[in-house]
Amino acid sequence: MIHIVTDSTAQLTPEEIEKYNIQIVPLQVSFEGKTYQDNVDITRDEFSKMLQDDETEFPKTSQPALGQFVETFENIMENDPDGSIICVDLAPVLSGTVETANTAAQQVEGDIQVIDSNFTDRALGLQLIEAGKLVKAGKSVPEVIDRIKEVQKETTLYVVVNSFDYLVKGGRASRAVGFISSLIKLKTILEMKDGKLVFHSKCRGSKKLKKAYNEIVDEIIANPKVSEVGLSYVDATDEVEEVKARINEARPDINVLDRLTSPIIMTHVGPNGFSIIYA
Repeated sequence: MIHIVTDSTAQLTPEEIEKYNIQIVPLQVSFEGKTYQDNVDITRDEFSKMLQDDETEFPKTSQPALGQFVETFENIMENDPDGSIICVDLAPVLSGTVETANTAAQQVEGDIQVIDSNFTDRALGLQLIEAGKLVKAGKSVPEVIDRIKEVQKETTLYVVVNSFDYLVKGGRASRAVGFISSLIKLKTILEMKDGKLVFHSKCRGSKKLKKAYNEIVDEIIANPKVSEVGLSYVDATDEVEEVKARINEARPDINVLDRLTSPIIMTHVGPNGFSIIYA
């Protein structure tokens, strides 16, 4: 049997996790002297509220410990010695999780394949769902991996960032860029492309930012190949509701999932940020 493993940044519903028997290794977030396992010791809603508190110190994130992956892999192989594991994780530009999973795989006997998703959040989740469908259909490990890579090519991920402050604090943007953006009130849309974050739009002010992401929504609506959209956000936003309503009205055939993103992503994107993911 093929077993699917991933990390906690994957945007999946509880029903999807259960249906495809996906095992999740949690990343960690630390602040106020405490360390929490993502979605184990702290919920996404709880973390979102803490992040909005200006008096709370800036949280720090970390990948799962090597032992967590080793333990997960060993438990699977002990229960199914002839089985295989496909572990799909978030892009290295955001975390060293893939590298840790690879190291763990080398320490555990068995057929364990670690895949860089080149994405995170729902873009990672869609790869896992496709993998789960093929596993249920009895496909082989190479067939599942090939399909995962196809889904990567079919997926687009944009992140709407209202402030560079969190990207700078989290080490995902240079302090120089953060300083300049704060001076000119720069708001941006980033795209994850080939596993890297690149600028899609640079906007001065909220109106131009809204125009830019609405153009992305127009592209989604006009593309007959799009069947899945993920709207993941840091906190409750009117913008997300508006985007969802537009897509639902124009394209009721598209499955739209809107949910809070993981604390790891919240920490880097910051308040009022959200992503538009489609395939």
